[in-house]
Amino acid sequence: MGAAYTIFGKQVPSHILAILTLGTAAGVIAYPRGGDAKATPTPTPAPVSASKEEDFDLEKWVNDLSKEESK
Repeated sequence: MGAAYTIFGKQVPSHILAILTLGTAAGVIAYPRGGDAKATPTPTPAPVSASKEEDFDLEKWVNDLSKEESK
């Protein structure tokens, strides 16, 4: 049989202590926390307005890189 610890005058097996520890940790994590009564809505991001000249063209960059490597 495994080790037992004396807690408040009673012998408690170590596997029971492990189960209680994991259960307590899960309970603390899963406990629903009270939030604000008024939930603030998440602001929507502003639309990005970039011109075609400013857009990064990945395909062009890869093609240029492959042409450069083939030289």
